[in-house]
Amino acid sequence: MKLLYAPPSPFARKVRVAVIEKGLEDRIELVMVNPMGDDATLLAANPLSKIPALILDDGRSLIDSALICDYLDGLSDTNPLIPAGADRYTVLADAYLANGVLEAAVVCRLEMFRPEEIRWSVWLERQHKAIERGLKALETRVDSLGGAITLAQINLGILLEYLDFRLPDLEWRRGQPNLAAWQKSFAERPAMVATRPEENPLA
Repeated sequence: MKLLYAPPSPFARKVRVAVIEKGLEDRIELVMVNPMGDDATLLAANPLSKIPALILDDGRSLIDSALICDYLDGLSDTNPLIPAGADRYTVLADAYLANGVLEAAVVCRLEMFRPEEIRWSVWLERQHKAIERGLKALETRVDSLGGAITLAQINLGILLEYLDFRLPDLEWRRGQPNLAAWQKSFAERPAMVATRPEENPLA
């Protein structure tokens, strides 16, 4: 299988972390692409020109990080990221909340590419408020995430590092001591260290 990705993308990073946590590194080839450059390889896998995209061995492709992580989770019994039974929807609820906050953060980042005079301040403020509300909700949930690695933990860890990486002015740690303490520990996981992006102005 081939995973199409770009290092700064938090959504592609989510899948790369899942690959490592599931012990699937030997089964997946990483292929770096440029989603902003109409990359032919990416367009063949995803006509939306978005990453990540996973090309399966039979030639089919899966798009969207949540779908890909769900697929990868089914390939190995190692470290189940999405548990079965009643806990499944608890984990998915936290995972989707963290992912929604991440999407708002990415919207803020992309808006900053526009010249300052045409930036939509009302839209930016709406995203900032969504981030603030989402973090407050996650602050109350972080202690219940559990010790075993899950998709919720991966999404949350990547969200918080993305805020540090791209939106440091938000100072998300203020008022979120539980998240701050959790993130400090989670950031040391080998999968997080191995996938941490370097500075890149295009993401």
